[in-house]
Amino acid sequence: MSKAIEAEYLAEQGVLKLARPLDGIADHERVHVVVEQSPLAQRDDWPALGEEAGRELAQAVRDAFGRDAIAI
Repeated sequence: MSKAIEAEYLAEQGVLKLARPLDGIADHERVHVVVEQSPLAQRDDWPALGEEAGRELAQAVRDAFGRDAIAI
């Protein structure tokens, strides 16, 4: 059986995080994995923000939704 899925790599834990369990694969079953880095989709229609502008936007969102500041 062969499946193509996307996973998030968590380097600190050394694991691949899947969105949901794999059908037909038992818990702790060994599988063969081929890793291909997903290219980021180029979004020319989205503006890029510098660090300061990003912080200002984040503050505006926190103010609008009543959230506490998040340490970065």
